[in-house]
Amino acid sequence: MSLCQTYILLLLLSLFSCQALRCTTNCLYIYNSSTPFLYPERCNQIVSSGKCGAMLTFYFHTGEYFFSLSSDSSSTVYNSNNQRRGLLQISESTASLSHYVDIECKDKDDCAKDLAIKISIELSQRQYDFSKIINELSPYIIGPSLSTQNRPLKCYNSKEKEELCASCFLQNQIIKNKITQSCQTTSSELQPSIRMHQNPTTATFDLTCTRNLCNTKSILNIVKDILFKYNVTQTPDGRLNGSRFQISVFLMIITIIFAFFHRF
Repeated sequence: MSLCQTYILLLLLSLFSCQALRCTTNCLYIYNSSTPFLYPERCNQIVSSGKCGAMLTFYFHTGEYFFSLSSDSSSTVYNSNNQRRGLLQISESTASLSHYVDIECKDKDDCAKDLAIKISIELSQRQYDFSKIINELSPYIIGPSLSTQNRPLKCYNSKEKEELCASCFLQNQIIKNKITQSCQTTSSELQPSIRMHQNPTTATFDLTCTRNLCNTKSILNIVKDILFKYNVTQTPDGRLNGSRFQISVFLMIITIIFAFFHRF
């Protein structure tokens, strides 16, 4: 790269860096499923910042939703700062479903606010028939309560051998297409549940179940099909969000600049 090209590149970088990022901050809005999401007018505090942030929480079983915006002087954004987490817990008669969204970005002013509003509008409109979800999942992941009258629960352990357990566990690392089976022995892990986690580089789908030998790949695929059918997940393989991670505008421009100068 010539001295002239280096000067032009540094000039372009300085132009982008001198523009202070503007973020809405100190905003907390609590609403419920009985009213559509409307951005609160009181959330109007805007500051110069290193990055914008948002945290969204959806308790679908109670219809309570939380919307929060923030800012941070640091401009470092890690993959773990942008993630979605879901938790579905079920019994023979009840179910609870929680969905959490964490956002951090710095590619444009109020980038977190814009994305948080879009996600809030979409997720707050979702409706779930928990009785149907319970009825379809129960035969595969809920077993009889353990007692002296019932035989101990059998699960596959990490060596794919049968073992007596309090509950069975299976973790699916979706991107790596890896499945790990294990035996849970503590009482805190007895309730059947499905945990879903996703960030730009990883995605996992964890199943805790209480039927004999329920932590198998075939049961995992059945559970995934049911959750996809009822719109709990957005892809057949069990992801909470089907869209790919988007590269920031700033990084895209820098990539184009380097590619241009590399040609010449």
